Amino acid sequence: MICRPNSKNKAPFALPFFKYSGCGNDFILIDNRHQLFNIYTAKTEVIVQICHRRLGIGADGIILLENSQKADFRMRIFNADGSEAEMCGNGLRCLVRFIQDLGIPGNNFLIETMHQLIPTTILEKYISAEMPAPKNCRFFEQLQIEETSYIIHYLDTGVPHAIIFVEDLHDNQLMLIAPQIRYHPHFLPKGTNVNFATINSNNEVEVRTYERGVEGETLACGTGAAAVAIAAAHVHGLKSPISIRPKSGDIIYIYFPEAVYSLSEETFLSNPRGLTMSGPAVRVFNGNIFIGI
Repeated sequence: MICRPNSKNKAPFALPFFKYSGCGNDFILIDNRHQLFNIYTAKTEVIVQICHRRLGIGADGIILLENSQKADFRMRIFNADGSEAEMCGNGLRCLVRFIQDLGIPGNNFLIETMHQLIPTTILEKYISAEMPAPKNCRFFEQLQIEETSYIIHYLDTGVPHAIIFVEDLHDNQLMLIAPQIRYHPHFLPKGTNVNFATINSNNEVEVRTYERGVEGETLACGTGAAAVAIAAAHVHGLKSPISIRPKSGDIIYIYFPEAVYSLSEETFLSNPRGLTMSGPAVRVFNGNIFIGI
């Protein structure tokens, strides 16, 4: 693949990339500790082309592994539309697996994201990450979409999420409703991710997610899984750990302290390690992006 920004002064060079999947949420990982990708991070059209599923490699986003002065490493993540995201749970697990695959020793890494420092642990099969304390938690809000009123639960678990519990998760109308919620004035100025959820006979919470930045349905969302789990505990009384089954069919496990039932943010903030996500992250393939300068 060749990406050609406007300048034609230099020849293309090969930039190694690695494709990873966290429960079907797929990302292009780039080792950017030497800032080889740095001059392109502001070029939205380059990121969009690389993530395009027919004209590029195809991914939900691009993740850069960078050096950090505050933690072991820094994660920068760009959505498929070129916008930079605050945080991504599945992407974070993919980054840690990438660190392991690069041969960097250790099982515990502190990762700097846009707004937080997040401790992570490499387990035998899964990656575990201690998620940011939820904030701006609002439950049982009514939202009018056309002629229908929906009961929505809202939490920010690193990025904003709206959750709606539904009876039929396979309803074809859900992903038609999702963009109207994502851009609803109620969630200005940032908008929100949208999660539809139902509790199955095995007491798992099945989820479908419409993501900002991707502007469509993804196979999984880590921060969404955390938000849905907290909503399921607070609204439906489910106990930790909660098994979240996204559209990919994989399982994400969410652990949290008892404070979640009363949603005492003060308790969460005094114990930032109380909310933990654990799930798989695997390398799919790798290659080179030929970037023309």
